[in-house]
Amino acid sequence: MVWLRDTFSEPENDSTEVERIRYVNAYILEMIGGYLMSNLSRNLVHLWWLLKLVDFRAADKFS
Repeated sequence: MVWLRDTFSEPENDSTEVERIRYVNAYILEMIGGYLMSNLSRNLVHLWWLLKLVDFRAADKFS
């Protein structure tokens, strides 16, 4: 997870929307890998957590 922290540092106040979205997605991945992954080998993740990476702007079109 060090790669995520190095690649997607915390956005500045003048960051673009795309940069903020990328940061949030990286943060969610870090949460999955660091806190929510129950597999001790850290190479498997339950499908439930991958669904959290869905584009939320497109989610309103599903209803």
